[in-house]
Amino acid sequence: MSLKGYLKRILGKLVKKSTQGTGNPEPVLNYSFHNSIMGHNCAIGKDCYVYNTNIGDYTYLSSSVSVMNTAIGKFCSIAQGACVSLGTHPSSEFVSTHPAFFSLNKQNGMTFSDQNYFAEMGETKIGNDVWVGVNAIIMDNITIGNGAIVGAGAVVTHNIPAYAVAVGVPAKVIKYRFEKDEIEFLENFKWWDKEHDWLKNNFKDLHDIKLFMKKHAAVSD
Repeated sequence: MSLKGYLKRILGKLVKKSTQGTGNPEPVLNYSFHNSIMGHNCAIGKDCYVYNTNIGDYTYLSSSVSVMNTAIGKFCSIAQGACVSLGTHPSSEFVSTHPAFFSLNKQNGMTFSDQNYFAEMGETKIGNDVWVGVNAIIMDNITIGNGAIVGAGAVVTHNIPAYAVAVGVPAKVIKYRFEKDEIEFLENFKWWDKEHDWLKNNFKDLHDIKLFMKKHAAVSD
């Protein structure tokens, strides 16, 4: 083995060792990860862009997902092509929508502005156990409740309640996954905050909401 190959191998081992247990992605993977934090047992797919975002334990992003300025809970499933918190441009009062006239971020490499005159980015919150479908778009300053489902291709412009199923453009709630008392039970029980061993020992209980409530109701009282 050449000296160059040997040094490359040693460096690779050091990088791997330094990231173990931190929950942070290894830099050799094919995605962009900036100013963000990722929990344990997470995965980020190819060609994803993650900026200023916190990702909870067990959550995964499929390929080509873009997410900025967002807090994502645990056990979320974000399908390929989904976009979360895209940023905004002024659409009224301002003569031009181009950021060179109101922003210092220099998106095109320069700016005429002397300060930031328009709030370009909002803050989005995605709860726990949320499923975001293929190519769905979630706009800025949106809150998605725990257990909600956002259908493929949906454009979310308003908050989505917990355990609601929202589809369409703009997205509208078409139903709820469970009955009201079942949703209240899950919101209070917060199974997603349980320890790893509890989840491992009780995973089959999550296969049936009614059996889950029957078994764990006494524990939560």
